[in-house]
Amino acid sequence: MAQVGFKLKIFVLGNLGNNAYLLYDELTKEALLIDVPKPSLDIKRFLHKNGLNLKFVLLTHGHFDHIEGFDGFNVPFFIHPNDEEFLTDPRINASLFCGAPVVIRDKPQLLDSDKLFFGNTKIDVIHTPGHTPGSVCFKIGDWLFSGDTLFFHSVGRTDIPFASHADIIASIKNKLLILDPGTIVYPGHGGHTTIGEEERNNPFLQE
Repeated sequence: MAQVGFKLKIFVLGNLGNNAYLLYDELTKEALLIDVPKPSLDIKRFLHKNGLNLKFVLLTHGHFDHIEGFDGFNVPFFIHPNDEEFLTDPRINASLFCGAPVVIRDKPQLLDSDKLFFGNTKIDVIHTPGHTPGSVCFKIGDWLFSGDTLFFHSVGRTDIPFASHADIIASIKNKLLILDPGTIVYPGHGGHTTIGEEERNNPFLQE
């Protein structure tokens, strides 16, 4: 489905099957990227082939599989301040335990507001702690990019350092389930769903 004014290209990348979401305007040729897993060469090729100008990158959180493909983009990127330390500490971003430590040395811009703009389009920034302290979801029109907070019939892992089951459930119930049931949810892994589907049938939300 297409958001008015934008096209959406989904890349499934890496050993963990991460979703990277590229939104772009065919008229202005401007684009934004949500999460940047590795390998990111297909994203770069798509940008070049279609003459797109990547304006910035939005990170839903700081785990390595969502940030490790950032090298070479040379654009501003945003992360919640509670996850800033994840960028430079392989122990916290979990890459140290996967054999290839990930460190992002470029300085991020911090998400210190509840909204950004892509051209004239508002991006709502929804802080949803639980999977990580600085996990966020990005709402653009009737699309919600949920990172590792909300999945199809599941939620993000909380059996890892800095995570909290109580926090993630509270984040989803208090901040996401209040959205329109028809809101399309694009998660960090797996296929898309809707807010209404998850409210009705997600077993983690029936507590």
